[in-house]
Amino acid sequence: MGIVYLIFILLAFFLIVRPVSTLIHELGHGIPALLFTNKKVTLYIGSYGDPEKSLKLKIARLELFFNKNTNHWGTGLCIIEESVSINRQLLITFMGPIASLTLSLVLSYIIFCTNINDGIKMGLFVFNFSTYYDFFINIIPNSTPIVLHDNTQTYNDGKQIIDLLILRSFTAEYNLGIELYNNKQYDLAVVQFENALNKGFNESIVYRLIWNSYYQLRDYNNALKINDIFFNEKREEYNSNDYACSGLLKSHFGNYQEAITDYNMAVELNPTNTIALNNRGYTYNLIENYKSAMIDFNEVISLENEFAYAYNNRGLSKIKLGHFKEGLSDLNKSMSLDGTNSYCYLNFGIYHYDNGSYNKALEYFNKAKEMDITTHRIDQHIKTVKNKLMG
Repeated sequence: MGIVYLIFILLAFFLIVRPVSTLIHELGHGIPALLFTNKKVTLYIGSYGDPEKSLKLKIARLELFFNKNTNHWGTGLCIIEESVSINRQLLITFMGPIASLTLSLVLSYIIFCTNINDGIKMGLFVFNFSTYYDFFINIIPNSTPIVLHDNTQTYNDGKQIIDLLILRSFTAEYNLGIELYNNKQYDLAVVQFENALNKGFNESIVYRLIWNSYYQLRDYNNALKINDIFFNEKREEYNSNDYACSGLLKSHFGNYQEAITDYNMAVELNPTNTIALNNRGYTYNLIENYKSAMIDFNEVISLENEFAYAYNNRGLSKIKLGHFKEGLSDLNKSMSLDGTNSYCYLNFGIYHYDNGSYNKALEYFNKAKEMDITTHRIDQHIKTVKNKLMG
């Protein structure tokens, strides 16, 4: 009977206690991250960022991936999409161990200060051991890197907290840059980020923020320059999103094959990176490889069924493959999800142009240019349809 009971306790520990304990720890990171940001927060339970073979649960901006193999549920990871100040990053990092410790203290009180059934007490004791373990293993700084699913590296909470405290002492420019960046004052933000970089704060996040600031300013030459520096100096930290951004930038310069190579790497590192998949499909459209583009857009929509850009881009692929009715349906779906996208108007114009309705096409092309003068090839489309009308 004793052996059976021991086996039961061990099974409960690995199948129930460790997953719940890990989830609570990661929610300790995730909840303040949701409070401090406006973008998606992703928690991985049972992996270091691997969405494959995982059960997905989405609650508003919180996305959770539970590894189907419960043997790995002692590991976890919190990913936030939006950049935050060092002080907020410190709090988000610190709250993981605090969540574990708080639960540990509550369980300790119940176990030692209340009269409960011995069987329940034993179960809570096992749970309590797991939460204390999570606290100490994470709060004690460990310089051994943790290799994530996309081959980048991170460190445990304690090491990250120490590093952030050190960085906070000389990164006033970074914090000011974040404030300006979040206020969309990209021209001022990039100055602060470059000052921080010049003072030795050469963290990957700084390169990413400089890159995106230049991109938002449509200063693609400087964005390409910082992208190359980042890749050469921090290649081991270059992740799926970085390759996706690099591909987008290269496509702006017409280097479509190089862009596709970057997107391929982004998808290889993270097969559910919908931005990379959508942008690769968009690039396939540009080089008139519409069948390959369709595969990417179908995958994006299966992963995120309200991705307006994917419907818009898939609509163009269908139109170019001669499936006009289905293509128009996708364009209408995209418009219902996001009516502020100039590329949707562009593709409506292409639809009408391909159907010989040149006046209607010109109307949509002009609307696209009015919404965003940098819409790709918009002047070329307007010139072409005007020539048709004049001829």
